[in-house]
Parts: sequence; structure tokens; C-alpha cells
Amino acid sequence: MSHEFILPLFSGSRSPEGAKIALFGACWDGTSSFKAGSRFAGFAVREASFGMEEFSFYQQESLLDISFTDYGDLFLPPGQKERVLSIVASAVGKIRSKGQFPIAFGGEHLLAYPLIMSAHEQHRDLAVIHMDAHADIRPDLWGDALTHATFLGRVADNIGFENIKQFGVRSGSREEWELAKRFDTMRPFTISAIKSHIDSLGERPIYLTLDMDVLDPGLYPGTGTPEPGGISWELLIEGLKLLRGKRLVGMDCLELCPHYDPTGVSAQTMAKTLRELILIADSALKGK
Repeated sequence: MSHEFILPLFSGSRSPEGAKIALFGACWDGTSSFKAGSRFAGFAVREASFGMEEFSFYQQESLLDISFTDYGDLFLPPGQKERVLSIVASAVGKIRSKGQFPIAFGGEHLLAYPLIMSAHEQHRDLAVIHMDAHADIRPDLWGDALTHATFLGRVADNIGFENIKQFGVRSGSREEWELAKRFDTMRPFTISAIKSHIDSLGERPIYLTLDMDVLDPGLYPGTGTPEPGGISWELLIEGLKLLRGKRLVGMDCLELCPHYDPTGVSAQTMAKTLRELILIADSALKGK
């Protein structure tokens, strides 16, 4: 599998052999409908990670104590959607075959589709938690049924809307609003709402798909579809921490377009969020 990856740079990464958690960049923007550029996320996040402390004040744990590896970025050729989705599916399948917990990051949200489907192949009772500014459940966008704005609808086609809950959504079409109301998918991004849903899942396997534009664009401007009215980073982390010790089976952290934020803060924010996700994944593997 190593020939499919480049740039294994994330600070604290160990050798792939024996690692329990696998970080990898899935950076592509072929269906981005507004601002493209998330294909460059991997470089920006790894550069930002060099200046990031390995210790989390929020979880009181260090990356240096975690068994994780960074495989680097997948090579995802521009303009070849079906090939890209196949590459992502193949890569995450190989990671899962090694018994490693996958965390993908970087590119547009369409890339979550093969990641979630891979988890569903192993866990037929999978529950998906979706944190995002956008609903992403429309039947098609401009005649295309498989894009960053429709991917969760295609997930629902396979696993059922009843197995999906969305937090932080504040934008979408009328059709998406009606679908969300019909299937009761949307919840406010509050600690009580997230906790209530997670508690209701019991021991079911959970996949987390996180679009960083759930944050307010005043805090995270480096995204292809900025949407005013988002949450704070502190609230995001408090919500994510509710997943500690739960039966997580995979995560992604997507949608960074670094060139729209010349300060580099958005890349730093994704890097720091990934640190927290790695620690949460470790707690899930340990069941505490």
C-alpha cells in the first residue's frame, strides 16, 4: 500500500507497522461547486502541524503516547471522479484490513462517501454522525447525483436516513429541508442534543464525518463554501469529546481550502482538530 502515499510528515507519527490509528490525506476538489482548492489541504495541514503542541489541554493526553501513523496523501488525479472514489475506497479498505482505525482529512466532502461505505461493509448496523454547515442530502446538484453537496443522500440510499443524524446544518435547498424534516435527521449543535443522540445509539458502531465549515467562517475562512452563523471551535471540541470511549469505527475531517486564508489559521485549526480526533479514536479503541 505504501506506493499510493506520499509525504508522511504529521508530527508524532510512528511507523505503520503496529500502529492502531491510521491518518491519511484525501485531498481532491473535483466537484466543489463554489471555491475549489481543497486538493492542497494536505500540504497546508502538515506544515501547520509542525508548530502544534502534541499535548491536548482539552483531553489531557499527548500524541506521543498514542499508537498512530501518518501515511501521507493519496494520489488523487484531478478530474477523474470515479477513479478517485475507487482509490479512496481501496486505500481505506487496506487500512481496515490491517486492523487500523482510519482518519481521513483534507479534501471535499464527496470523499466521505467511499469512507463511510467502507465502514458500512464491515458494520451493517452503522450509525453516521454528520457535523456540517450544509445538509448534503439533495438528490442531485446540476444533474450530478454524486458530488460534495449530495454525498450524504447517496449514503442514505445505502444505509437509510434513519441511521443518520446531522448537527450544525444551517444551509441547504428547500428539497433538502423537506427531506430532513421527513426523516428527522437534523439536530442543533448543542452538547445536550449530541449527547442524547450518542446515548441513544448504545453499542452501535459510529462513523463521524466532519465538515470543518460547521465552524463560523470568521474563525475558519479557509473553506470552499463559507456559511455565516457557525459554531465556535471550543463548542466543536466539546461536542467531539462526547464520542470518547464510544464504539467509533472511522472518522474524517474535510473541507480545507488553504489559499482562502492567507493567515494559515484555518490549516492550523484543522491540524489541531485532527490532534483531538486522534486522541478520541484512541479512547474509543480503549473503550474509555
